Amino acid sequence: MTERIDSKKKKSQTAETPVHALHAGSVAALIWRRQSPAGYVYFDYSLTRSWQSLSSGSRGQSRNFFAQNERELLTVVQQASNWIAENERSLASAANPE
Repeated sequence: MTERIDSKKKKSQTAETPVHALHAGSVAALIWRRQSPAGYVYFDYSLTRSWQSLSSGSRGQSRNFFAQNERELLTVVQQASNWIAENERSLASAANPE
């Protein structure tokens, strides 16, 4: 039953495209443009870590991190927060032209 829920989530997420991506080492922050049911537009971000299996060579993405990813995480979180702050000002300006 869990597999079905996860696969449904993946399908809905792949239908969307991030508006910006930031990388530091194996960690990435994907920034998404969202709209609430009331019409409010905002940005949020998700974090992933890329990995490669030493035994099989297969590659993938994970939402789990290790302590050794701390510096990379801090870097992309700060960059994503800065990007969102700058671009939310643009959204506000466009919504309220003077």
